[in-house]
Amino acid sequence: MPQPQRLVRAWSVRAGAARTQVEAGVRARRWLWFRAAFPDIERLRVVDLGGSTEFWLHAPVRPAHVRVVTDTDKSAELTSWLTCEAGDPLATSGSCDVVVCDGLLDRLAAPADRATLADVVHALGERYWVRASARAHPLDPQTSLPAVHLLPDRVRSRIGGAAPDVFPARRAELTARFPGAVVRGERVAGLVASYVVAKPRADHVPGHT
Repeated sequence: MPQPQRLVRAWSVRAGAARTQVEAGVRARRWLWFRAAFPDIERLRVVDLGGSTEFWLHAPVRPAHVRVVTDTDKSAELTSWLTCEAGDPLATSGSCDVVVCDGLLDRLAAPADRATLADVVHALGERYWVRASARAHPLDPQTSLPAVHLLPDRVRSRIGGAAPDVFPARRAELTARFPGAVVRGERVAGLVASYVVAKPRADHVPGHT
């Protein structure tokens, strides 16, 4: 590994450890807002696009049923309320009460794939919860280096030593792909690090920032 890439790797490991501690508090606040957006979550059926069963096993809420659709795991029924379905999240069909998509948009580089994901979310259910990293944040979510995510992909790969696999979103993109939803910026040290896009009940729309 070239020396610059070794330095980047060392920096990413240290910065990542620091970010993990900070993000614990962010996640706690996020779950409070999730509960406010879906106060009846215990009665709702959820489809999680691209998520994981571990996410729900450790979540402070328990929906009536969760169907996780992912291309990184095998199909399985873990409990009576939690199943994992191996497949392409962008080809998911069916219906549910709430669609959850936490971080999948970040992993899609092609605009066409991001548009398809939005279409799938809308088709599955009227209520949804989508989270994506904020492109305007000064630190690259993959390497934790300043502004690296704003560079062309070929330059990012040379700096980090691997092809980029995180593609943050602009607020304008989320507003366009999910019209009528509440877009909330999650702030870390005063800066928006990620966005949550929520479509709760029509009669229950929490405030946004």
